[in-house]
Amino acid sequence: HRLRPGLTGWAQVNGRDEISIPDKVALDAVYMQRQSFWFDLYIMAMTAQRVLVSKGVSH
Repeated sequence: HRLRPGLTGWAQVNGRDEISIPDKVALDAVYMQRQSFWFDLYIMAMTAQRVLVSKGVSH
């Protein structure tokens, strides 16, 4: 409950619909450890790239 929801996230750019809930939780834990302005910018860039190619979206 320590992570606030946002527009995107580390779990979303690393698989979204293709990974299990426990894997998403593990990725959220990694995000909490690495959280920084630059990491957030990296995630935003990865999000834009994933949206453009529709990678990891099953519906």
